[in-house]
Amino acid sequence: MKKSSMLLLLITILLMFTATLSAKERGIVFAFDKTHAPFSFIENGNPTGFDIDLLTPMFGGSKYGFAPTEFKWSDALASLRKGVKVDLMSQMDKTPEREEIYDFSDEPYLIDEIRIFSKDSLICTIDDLTGKKVAVQKGSYYEELLSKNEDITILPTESEYDALEALNNDIVDAFVGPTSVAMYIIKNNAYVEITSGEQSLETSYMYLVVDNNDTDLLDFINKGLTELKNNGTYDQIHEKWFGKIKNEKDPECETPCGQPCNK
Repeated sequence: MKKSSMLLLLITILLMFTATLSAKERGIVFAFDKTHAPFSFIENGNPTGFDIDLLTPMFGGSKYGFAPTEFKWSDALASLRKGVKVDLMSQMDKTPEREEIYDFSDEPYLIDEIRIFSKDSLICTIDDLTGKKVAVQKGSYYEELLSKNEDITILPTESEYDALEALNNDIVDAFVGPTSVAMYIIKNNAYVEITSGEQSLETSYMYLVVDNNDTDLLDFINKGLTELKNNGTYDQIHEKWFGKIKNEKDPECETPCGQPCNK
């Protein structure tokens, strides 16, 4: 091959390589917890779940690369707070303290209920937890919620799987957390003695979260979430993992809120 032809080939390869790099302005590390089904977990060696299904089409064809990366929840919180290793998190309840550290999406991407789970039908309210030992996921909003009662002994665990296993093994008296995750774990592990309290403690509004200086990514997330809801993709993904969203016109929904009823 002539030198001129070789030079032309090298230039072509270099241009193609440069174009590939410039096609994605930035890689976004999405921190997910592999023990947080149905939101995020590992199946056949790959990350999957509601969060993955929602974010994948949002980032598809965009200027950003999307890299779901496994983290423990507490480690991911610390990394995002420091602005290193993690660019995006999900399942975050908004509190004044957190708003000083992170930036939240304009709208929650999912609405759930916080409930008490136990083997004792008499445990229904936070007051019923007085003098009890309660498992919660470490670093979660639910840990903050229970810490307001000094007479509750809190057992922070690395995951909600660990928390519910502790309850099933009678290490704790109760577990407090999101209904969607707890019901998924209870069903898949056949924890037949564990039931939820009849009433929810609070409505949990879950947001997508970025570092508080990442305005470009936050704007992208807000626009992407709106588009997925407008084009029907969000509804399809929600139905796959949680069931069809009930709306205000649904006669079966006793509390019309645009979200599934947890009766």
